[in-house]
Amino acid sequence: MAQHIFRVVVRGQFADLTDGLRAELSARADEHDITRSSYTKEGTFTYDAPLVSFSFRFEVRESSDGDLAPAECEANALARAETLAVAYLDGRGIASKRLRSNAVNMADMWR
Repeated sequence: MAQHIFRVVVRGQFADLTDGLRAELSARADEHDITRSSYTKEGTFTYDAPLVSFSFRFEVRESSDGDLAPAECEANALARAETLAVAYLDGRGIASKRLRSNAVNMADMWR
């Protein structure tokens, strides 16, 4: 069984922020600066101070027993990261738009 470790970035834009949510995010912007981010299982949420765009950084591990092609493993990793990002945003009442993601298989870094 092969283990694939993906670094996934999910990006998007804030949508329809209420004044209260905008104030809350602005007050905590320093905690969510890109320079403090890392790739984690839970994901690291970062955003810019003008509250236009945001990103998540995930480390997603996918096991393959040989039946899955590398592209399928990557698609699974992307889907899992996007699901986690949406759950995080929804759980905090943060609306978003233009979600997109990309993944890098860390094994490819050594090939």
